[in-house]
Amino acid sequence: MARAKIKDDSVTETAFRPFEVFDILMSTAAVDSQIQALADSEADRKTLNAALTEALSTAQQRWGLGLHHLKHEAQLTEDGSDITLLVDGRAVADLSAGYEALAQAYEPMRAADENGLSLWGALPEGHRVPADAPFAQLKVLIEEARDFETHWIAGRSGTFHRLWRSGEHLFIEVTRPVSAQAALSDAAWDVITSIKDRAFQRELMRRSEEVGMLGALLAARHPSAGANLARLPEAHFAVQATVHRISGEESRNPEQYRTQLRNAAAELEEAQGHITKQLSEVLRHGLTSR
Repeated sequence: MARAKIKDDSVTETAFRPFEVFDILMSTAAVDSQIQALADSEADRKTLNAALTEALSTAQQRWGLGLHHLKHEAQLTEDGSDITLLVDGRAVADLSAGYEALAQAYEPMRAADENGLSLWGALPEGHRVPADAPFAQLKVLIEEARDFETHWIAGRSGTFHRLWRSGEHLFIEVTRPVSAQAALSDAAWDVITSIKDRAFQRELMRRSEEVGMLGALLAARHPSAGANLARLPEAHFAVQATVHRISGEESRNPEQYRTQLRNAAAELEEAQGHITKQLSEVLRHGLTSR
């Protein structure tokens, strides 16, 4: 079986490292993909492609782009020097195109309402239950129905959730919509409020009234800070959702649905908090008082 070609680090210090870049992209979804380590173990092409696709599929669920109805894959290029992202078997972008280009490739596929919630159904077809359906109705559907899905149901702390059945699997998705820029702004707030120099902190707060928290923080660094940040994946991708699956007989148990709903909400809270801390470190790096 053919081995995937891995670029030699000795060629150039700026050589594109697709597996490392892919792992960095996955980190924006709090997915620890470890593709670079797998490649270093001399895994074959089939194994690498399977791992790439699995990681990307999980990231798609975390990014909350609402594209569950599409098939997502990631595959090595023929010479192993790049990774191609595919949707329903069609190549949409190569990893080397950059994080912004990847985000732009997915954007036309999305459809969201005023709350940032996907208007696409999770299933290609099937009955969609109103968001205000009583639990008694959901209970019957969980116990007896064939494929179905609900509209978005409002939850606590700005979250929404929906559930759908596909065969013997019941899926629960919890989302708290937040754009990459909003996530960066939240992180900027954390950084600014943690500054011990109160005079500097007040100055940044004053500036934020005109250019926002992120703008104020970037302006305090250096002229190219904004451009440098735009090249990072965190400027284009953010954790917005998490999906849990219940299979077999347990998928017919309404109490399991309630349990997994709580677990999914807690996982989303933890993942978004973790990403905010990561972003804070990115924004804090190099920041000095006047």
